[in-house]
Amino acid sequence: MVCQRCLELVTLPIHSECSYAVVKEGANTQSLPKGYDVLELGEDPLDLQALIEEELLLALPIVPAHHPEECQQPAGADEPESSKDEVTRSNPFSVLAQLKRDPNV
Repeated sequence: MVCQRCLELVTLPIHSECSYAVVKEGANTQSLPKGYDVLELGEDPLDLQALIEEELLLALPIVPAHHPEECQQPAGADEPESSKDEVTRSNPFSVLAQLKRDPNV
């Protein structure tokens, strides 16, 4: 995976706990303890590889990144400096603030 802060390779541990209850298709699942995902077995065999792959994909972080103390951010990523050539714009809503203060309007 690639760290989204410094764009270097990052290795992160993946931890996932899964609790499944394997039942025959059409069996009563009301008596199962809460917290179990139900896997109904039908005529087709259970694809264990696809099940593990899906659980691993769900356990991956959305945004992979190093721990903040280990990450070396690229140069210039701290704060963008304001350019002297930037034009200071007036707030277009400042006219509304003046109207709000004027009791005659």
